[in-house]
Amino acid sequence: MIGVDIGGTNILVGHIENGVVVERKHASITDKRPESVVNLASSVIKSFNIPLRAVGIAVAGSVDSEQGSVIRGENLDWDNVPLAAQMSDALETHVSIENDVSAAAWGEFVYGAGKGKQHMFAVWIGTGIGGGLILNNALWTGPMGTGGEFGMGISEQSLESTTRTLEGFASRSGNQRILADASITTQVIESAFMSGDELDQLIQDGARRIGTSIANVVTLLSLDCIVLGGGITETLGKDYIDLIQTQFKSDVFPSSLRSCEFQMTRLGPDAGVLGAAAIAMQRIDA
Repeated sequence: MIGVDIGGTNILVGHIENGVVVERKHASITDKRPESVVNLASSVIKSFNIPLRAVGIAVAGSVDSEQGSVIRGENLDWDNVPLAAQMSDALETHVSIENDVSAAAWGEFVYGAGKGKQHMFAVWIGTGIGGGLILNNALWTGPMGTGGEFGMGISEQSLESTTRTLEGFASRSGNQRILADASITTQVIESAFMSGDELDQLIQDGARRIGTSIANVVTLLSLDCIVLGGGITETLGKDYIDLIQTQFKSDVFPSSLRSCEFQMTRLGPDAGVLGAAAIAMQRIDA
């Protein structure tokens, strides 16, 4: 199987055997036009020189997986791009696309931290914030296809605030905007964490906001498993997850739902490619 994760600046392609990524290849995106990204991704896939039955692609943004189109991709500045059809033409095989965190959620559910569960919510925290929802052993995206969207939920009630979304407060790009500092990297966030400085205060405030937002999801759906991943989560580790979980326990209702498990991703950057490939194979066999 082949799984692909298309980000804003890089493409990760994985060759998968028996649920394990046995070979990875990376490519930098220097031209964000859809036709250029399609050409780049297809050339990397072809370089594996293996038979292709299906290819699964994870891509950030709002995705209509049934139509195979990217409705809106902020990182690439794409609108209504028929990515699956374009990639299928280039590779002459079935191509399936899915939102990147939904794909990562499915990867964790099948192969990683959610294995053996029936229900799960994944939250990925990095440049942005995304969510992926598993209900009754199936990826749930809803009748409109965008289910699991998490980072664009409202986290600030004041209509006068220039920032209102969870992503705007708690992601790396949100930190950059609030402090007007584009040089804030994940490494800078790691150095600031627990230091007490202005950036650390933003990180901790963001963690609490994430905890409250997860509490709202669990209160609504009565879930028993949360999987956390993404660059910030994986870099800051347990202390960061503890901040999120402490706020979650304060806010979730009823109190019996405080027992909901919080797990760190077990697959890391491979979650998206594994999930995307598994989804593609599932759809072609359906």
